[in-house]
Amino acid sequence: MFDVERAKKLQEELSVRVLSEFYNTPPLDTSRLIYIAAFDSAYANSKQYAVVVLYDYARRAVIEKNYAIVDVKVPYIPGLLAFREVPGYMRAYMKIPVKPQLILVDGHGLSHPRSFGIATHLGLVLGLPSIGVAKKHLYGEIFETSNGRRQIRAHGLVVGEILEHEGRKLYVSVGYKIRLEDAVNVVKSLLVKGVELPIPLHEADKYSKLIKRKH
Repeated sequence: MFDVERAKKLQEELSVRVLSEFYNTPPLDTSRLIYIAAFDSAYANSKQYAVVVLYDYARRAVIEKNYAIVDVKVPYIPGLLAFREVPGYMRAYMKIPVKPQLILVDGHGLSHPRSFGIATHLGLVLGLPSIGVAKKHLYGEIFETSNGRRQIRAHGLVVGEILEHEGRKLYVSVGYKIRLEDAVNVVKSLLVKGVELPIPLHEADKYSKLIKRKH
């Protein structure tokens, strides 16, 4: 039986560590950025089809895809998505041949009621900088800056920004060990005309649906 209160308490405890590092995060050196791993899931018949796509940032190409099919043991509970999805992601991640320098997750990071969304959770577990890219607002105050940017403030920090691309709003948030400015710039660099999501997440979304159909 999944213990909701225990899960929330764990998020609160771990978020203290993440938030304590918020202002000490170094800038991301994109000249050293080679591999990005993007994660997504599809569901059917109480199964999670968890996928990871390894993307070569320099060559702008997908170089590896892997997946794991796991039994769903945790119900869908807003704010506790990581407990449902991360075990499957870890199994898929263990199959890729090289370690990425950055991860993208379909979900939120610090723009979360307890500052510990799935992007933060997975980044901490893997020890890698992570960015959350979500399709809907979850938590935090949306405000407009003097230069017209729409950002998200949560827990006294500016942790996210709303990008508009191909008629869709994308909620980009700090996951783990990355500055918001770097997270936004990386996501912007991965947006292309005719595709709603950043390319690695778009490929992960397609792949998860393909794996679900095959099985």
